[in-house]
Amino acid sequence: MVLMMAEFTAFTATASSKVMVFAGANPSVIGCGGVPIKGCHELAALKENITELANCVPELKYQFKSVQVEFNYVCEDAKKVKNTITIQTLGVLIGAAIFGQFSDTYGRRKALLISTLGNAIFNFISASSHNLVFFALWRTMAGVFTGGVTVVQMVFMVENIPRNHRMWIQNSITWSPNLILFPFVAWLCEDWRTMSKVIAAASMATFAAVYILQESPRWLIQKGRVEDARRALVKIRKTDKLYDETTEKQLDEILRIEMEKHVKKSKKAKKYTFIHLFCTWKMMVQSLTFITGIMCTTFIVYSLMYNMEKLSGSLYWNLAIMGAARWIINILVSLADYYLPWFGRKLINHIAMICTILALFVMAAYLFLGYVGGQLMSIGTVAAVAMCSQLFIAKYMMVNELYPTAVRNLAVSAVSTMSRIGSMFSPQLFYLSEYSEWIPYVVLFACQFYDWIIMWCFLPETKGVVLENHLPPKHKRIFKNRTETVDN
Repeated sequence: MVLMMAEFTAFTATASSKVMVFAGANPSVIGCGGVPIKGCHELAALKENITELANCVPELKYQFKSVQVEFNYVCEDAKKVKNTITIQTLGVLIGAAIFGQFSDTYGRRKALLISTLGNAIFNFISASSHNLVFFALWRTMAGVFTGGVTVVQMVFMVENIPRNHRMWIQNSITWSPNLILFPFVAWLCEDWRTMSKVIAAASMATFAAVYILQESPRWLIQKGRVEDARRALVKIRKTDKLYDETTEKQLDEILRIEMEKHVKKSKKAKKYTFIHLFCTWKMMVQSLTFITGIMCTTFIVYSLMYNMEKLSGSLYWNLAIMGAARWIINILVSLADYYLPWFGRKLINHIAMICTILALFVMAAYLFLGYVGGQLMSIGTVAAVAMCSQLFIAKYMMVNELYPTAVRNLAVSAVSTMSRIGSMFSPQLFYLSEYSEWIPYVVLFACQFYDWIIMWCFLPETKGVVLENHLPPKHKRIFKNRTETVDN
């Protein structure tokens, strides 16, 4: 039941986050008023030079009936649809912040129930949008609840599965395999309205899958709600048909021990804020390295994905191949990390970054030399996005292993929030292609090269290190007065 929930949430999060790859895909202009043309430049010239064709309706070629196609946003006007992606992503960022705090305060299950229900409602409403303004509004509202799904689903899953099964489940039931499934669903939908309704249905299925599960016993114990945790564990044991007369005695003993730990922890608990991520020069440099690096990674990934309609071949197959490549690499890296002691986090970063740098360099050089389109651009894009998926995994792993327990969740939250800043501005990058097709790829190359250099210089290897529990002593901190006030 937990794995079923994990797959539903993974698909819902993937589809809700990547919907604009299809719903925001620009069509190609192939004619106007019966005159065959190629592209927007020829359309502009045609309307300027032939008076009777000044108001002709462009003839479009497209693989998916996107918002641009239905509402006739082509050429310069197509940017208006791309710009709504930034607003929608802002909704996701806000939702992640709200529901992250909500889940810590009121529970993982309740946060997921509300976010999946809200996501379903606003995706369904967006399917009835009659213009771009309402589409952007409803999609942004859906984005708020999408942020809730993305930020809570992994935590809820991890807290409900055995420790020794976490790694393979996280690498098997994740966004990468659903990037293979999602394009097939998009192909069946054919248009953005149908896709919005399908995402709403998937979100309701996720709601049902979460509803039949119990609240995370770990969270209940953490909050001191021992009786609620006891009832949840009894229901779980009964569902698994493992309940017998000794069950409750065993649970009572375990919960007693956990409650004692919780009381001791509560007495020692101190309040930490994001300021503590920068409380020493070393931590400041590392925090800035992670934050700017993750922004570069998301900027690269989403810039390439939101421009996939320009690649040769099928939009559906390109995205599916990208998902398959990411999934295969995820599995290979997991095996190498498990069986090869020398295969550390920095090495994963180096390999992924160098491969991404090479792919972006080759694509930029290819366009600079005057070539257009072709399989090389498709292969390069798939390779770059697939390798960047490893950067997400490796960076988050390093954050978890590098920061002390006292601020570990804050560090992950900060990096996760800043990663969405990178995706917010990615749709606008390829506006630079109006000046020259190779410029956007040079910008992405520079971003990845910067990330590689700062990671090389400022981050240590973290594989196998003993996790720190406490922050450095107060006398070593930069902002002594401020952090001491917060601590006290």
